[in-house]
Amino acid sequence: MRSSDIDTTGIEEAPEKVEFREGDKVNILVYKFTNLGATVIINDKYFGLVYENDIYKDITIGDQLDGYIKKIREDNKIDVSLRKIGYGRIEDAKEKILAKLKEKNGSLPLNDDSSPEKIKKSLEISKGSFKKAIGGLYKEQIIDITSKGIKLKK
Repeated sequence: MRSSDIDTTGIEEAPEKVEFREGDKVNILVYKFTNLGATVIINDKYFGLVYENDIYKDITIGDQLDGYIKKIREDNKIDVSLRKIGYGRIEDAKEKILAKLKEKNGSLPLNDDSSPEKIKKSLEISKGSFKKAIGGLYKEQIIDITSKGIKLKK
């Protein structure tokens, strides 16, 4: 799919008033890529932007995804995240880690020393979210953290 295949008639770039707030879940359609990130169409009504550093998985033009309102700027432009905002992001990261641990027989070769790229490729989350999530899972006594990676406790 190409950007030219997507009908943008009536899509507002800097709306005066919107029906959502920061943190709200919205439907997004990936419209095009710029040097800043991905321009998306929010709820079939508004343009928004997902910054490059907020993209933790492969996306292509035409993808329909869940997004979260990150910020409504003073110029009325809308910043969007592919991940939940605030603590919800960490809960999502914990779920992804646990699912991947179960898929990989209870262990993953990832820990605090793993590169951001390796974490992003394996789990589609940032290193910061990974560290907070494994810290929480460790405190909840669900995992052990070793020099070789993380393991589900038996």
